[in-house]
Amino acid sequence: MKQKQNSNLIFAYLILIILILVVICILASVTLLVVKLTNRAPLPSEEPSQSIEETEANQPASKPLHDPVLKETEDAGMAYIDKMIFFGESTTTHLRARGVLSGGTETHQVWADSSGTKTLSSRILSEPILYPPTGESLTLSEALAKETPDYVVLSFGLNNIVHFFGNKDNYVNNYNKLINAITEASPNTRIILQSVYPVSASCSNFSVDGATVCAYTETLNEWLREIASTHENVRFVDTASVLKAADGTLLSAYDNGDGVHLSTEAYNQILLYLRTHAWKD
Repeated sequence: MKQKQNSNLIFAYLILIILILVVICILASVTLLVVKLTNRAPLPSEEPSQSIEETEANQPASKPLHDPVLKETEDAGMAYIDKMIFFGESTTTHLRARGVLSGGTETHQVWADSSGTKTLSSRILSEPILYPPTGESLTLSEALAKETPDYVVLSFGLNNIVHFFGNKDNYVNNYNKLINAITEASPNTRIILQSVYPVSASCSNFSVDGATVCAYTETLNEWLREIASTHENVRFVDTASVLKAADGTLLSAYDNGDGVHLSTEAYNQILLYLRTHAWKD
């Protein structure tokens, strides 16, 4: 009887030892699993998400493709100017009125609508112009597809400059849309962005004084360099530099009388600057 009790006790001990070993194995397995889960690399879906603002901030800005500034060259002559179409504000349209281009006041190189001026805006591509060779009312893209000019010279910034100065995105985006539309309509056309012209110190055509307007133009001209640098077929030319006094305002000799519009001699200087800063390549 006593021997049977001893056997039962030994069997119970064995069962207890087995149970303890099983528990130890389970605890070891659980611990190993926790360690693996803690140390594993996170799945893509588990990485912290970025806000829209953070994502946009991390996007690289448009990288410059080239130095956009046209440098001094030998005089390319009027034959070079004759290859250009001019499109811009009233200070551009007055190239025709001053008679400084080939064809004089009947030149076909200045494109405008009946108002004689344009403002850079989202509507500029839908508003028609009068196509000089035929007098047709066409969009800019339609006219370019007909003409396929070697060069288009653009001049925008004075109209609505106070608004543009506080809204870079509006100015840059609308200029880029204009450039892209020109390229789509006439892929081989080279586009030249002119610097924004200064105004006289006494100019009263704006909600700020003339000196402040001229300070604004310097900022716009920096933006124009940036825009030109991101397009293969675009260059920047600083024609405004020949019109400025030491303080950056318009020289009185080039003022046609209202502090904004230019004299015939001013346009002669602008054309000479274009000729001696020619796009050669």
